[in-house]
Amino acid sequence: MVTNTRSFLRDFTTFKAKARKGETVRVQDKEGEFLFTATTPRKSLLGAAKGKIVFHDDLTKPTLPADGWKPSL
Repeated sequence: MVTNTRSFLRDFTTFKAKARKGETVRVQDKEGEFLFTATTPRKSLLGAAKGKIVFHDDLTKPTLPADGWKPSL
């Protein structure tokens, strides 16, 4: 669906409902075109990274001794 900025702002609830149903709304203005789509929210940061981050060690314990970590500014 293609619309302009004014109509998009005026009928935002209608376009939001269409995006929820899977449609992509194209909003055109003088400078370009914007796509409005719906996405499913992530439950947590760990859930968002599931399958992308691999842990090879136990991260609940310190990995360096107290004097081994010296940050520099």
